[in-house]
Amino acid sequence: MNSSLAGQATVNSDEYNQIWHNCWNDKRTPWDKGDISPALRELIQDKKWQLPSGQGLVPGCGRGYDAMFLASPQLHMTGADLDATAVATADKLREEKGISKDLADFQVIDFFKFTPPADKYQVAYDYTFFCAIHPLCLLGGELIVLMYPISKDDNPNGGPPFIATEDDYHKVLDANFDLVHVDPQCKTHDDRVGKEIISVWRRK
Repeated sequence: MNSSLAGQATVNSDEYNQIWHNCWNDKRTPWDKGDISPALRELIQDKKWQLPSGQGLVPGCGRGYDAMFLASPQLHMTGADLDATAVATADKLREEKGISKDLADFQVIDFFKFTPPADKYQVAYDYTFFCAIHPLCLLGGELIVLMYPISKDDNPNGGPPFIATEDDYHKVLDANFDLVHVDPQCKTHDDRVGKEIISVWRRK
């Protein structure tokens, strides 16, 4: 994971998972901005970043905004979340938007126990999930990472979210990915200015 977790005792996955179940059950989702990140929209729409065709994954997808935004006839996106309520909410939103399952689907997946499919993915998008994602991406596949939070102001009580520096991402990803794009001045939500950096990494 990242430096904020270094030296801590082994995480009990069941206890940690229950935190997120409780958030969704209690309708406490303060991280949800009701739309995709401005940085992701800027990368794809304004800067015209060309995504590979094939299969894509958004781990920890929540209500699924990102998966639906990235989906196209050339790129089927799967949004995955630990919590069934989140997945049901994403499915409902997809139906309301008139987006076919052929473009985007949502699944309940526990990433502590997840085995990626044999053909893996051509695209993955990580926004605060930050894990060792390299087994998920096919060679040449792209990982879009919106690094957050990179400011100590966001977690005075420790987290989550946990602080993650650019160096943390390099330590985890450099062995398997090349950094091909980084923008520390990316567009963002008003309350996250200076706390996000968008980047694109290509699987070696």
